[in-house]
Amino acid sequence: QQIGKALQRRSEAIRNAINQYNTQAVALNPPRPKLSWKDITEYSFLGEFDLLHHSRTDVREQDWTKPAHHEATTKYFKLLRAQEEVSRLNVEIRRLRMFIHDEEMEMRKVIEGLRSSHLLASELQQQWRSRSAINAFHIFRLNQIEALPGF
Repeated sequence: QQIGKALQRRSEAIRNAINQYNTQAVALNPPRPKLSWKDITEYSFLGEFDLLHHSRTDVREQDWTKPAHHEATTKYFKLLRAQEEVSRLNVEIRRLRMFIHDEEMEMRKVIEGLRSSHLLASELQQQWRSRSAINAFHIFRLNQIEALPGF
């Protein structure tokens, strides 16, 4: 499926390559079989490409064509992306901690400023207690994360 989609995205370039191959395939001694668009779309594995069989360099023997090398390369790039993500998350963790701290300071000031309106201050204090308990849990988890190696 993925190969089919990739072929569709690059269909014009592939058609040009097929035409060039077919032009030169007939001139070879012995002549090589012609390829059609249908042949190409039915290929599902690199080793099935006759075009690669008859090229000067047999790319099927290159390291990058071996499944183990392909898998290792894929894992390597996934690891790089994961390391980038860890760096971004380390920044976001600090931002979250600072936001929680700033919010707490702001709420204390607001509640203190509303002491003259006892009912409103009392209601805000009650809502803040609930939010503060959630924030305490988040701070606990942030502390655990910050204790990990690599933070």
